[in-house]
Amino acid sequence: MNIFSWFKSLFKEVRSDGPYESYYKNGQLRCKGTYNDGKQDGSWETYSESGQLESKGNFKDGIENGLWERRFENGQLKFKGTYKDGQLDGLQEWFHKNGQLRERQNYIDGSNHGLWELFYENGQLKSQGNYVNGDRNGPFQIFYMNGQLRSKGNHKNDKREGPYESYYENGQLQSQGISKSGKKHGLWEEFHENGQLESRGNYKDGKQEGPWEILHANGQLNSQGNYRDGKREGPFEEYRENGTLAVKESYQNDKQNGPYESYDENGRLKSKGSFKNGALDGPYELYKDGVLQ
Repeated sequence: MNIFSWFKSLFKEVRSDGPYESYYKNGQLRCKGTYNDGKQDGSWETYSESGQLESKGNFKDGIENGLWERRFENGQLKFKGTYKDGQLDGLQEWFHKNGQLRERQNYIDGSNHGLWELFYENGQLKSQGNYVNGDRNGPFQIFYMNGQLRSKGNHKNDKREGPYESYYENGQLQSQGISKSGKKHGLWEEFHENGQLESRGNYKDGKQEGPWEILHANGQLNSQGNYRDGKREGPFEEYRENGTLAVKESYQNDKQNGPYESYDENGRLKSKGSFKNGALDGPYELYKDGVLQ
């Protein structure tokens, strides 16, 4: 329940016009304000049972209007903003318990509109972007607590659109690609923290499509194969960091289908068989040092 719903739950019965005060059982002031024509009107304040101010603001004809503030249990400012006819309107600010600004956004008639910014407890900018009539639109950036850029891109109608990049905390590029209507589309690349390419392939409407390859941190090929509509399709191969082949297999509609072979670190055959629709089909052979057991 937000503070305004709580307010209204306190005053369901009709109050006489003029100043009003309510108290806790211990005699501590709970709230105070004024009624006009049976509705909250003018300045109002609420307090905790310990006497700490919790909120203060203005009503007009029983609806929140004008400047409002809310506070943490320790008295530190938690929220400061303005209302118009019961809806957020204008610049709004939220704070961390240590007093640092946590969030700053602008509203028009209850909807986000304009620049938005989020901050860490140390005051460092966490993210920023822009809203248009409640939807994220335009460039955005996200940062690590040390100020290093974490990711950047663009929104259109509240969905990612266009080039996107993400970074490790050391500043090294982590991934890059294109989004279309909020989904990955086209070529995408991911990188190891040492800068080596980790994976490369294409997406279509958010699903992997076509040839894909994954690489070890030392640059050696890890695996390669083909995708169709986000599912593995056709031959796949896996390799060890030293470049030796580990597995050869085949897929159909994301299920193992066809011949399967695995190899030991010296490149000798380790096992051999065949799969159909994801299940072993026919004999399965095991080898040691390349010799059938």
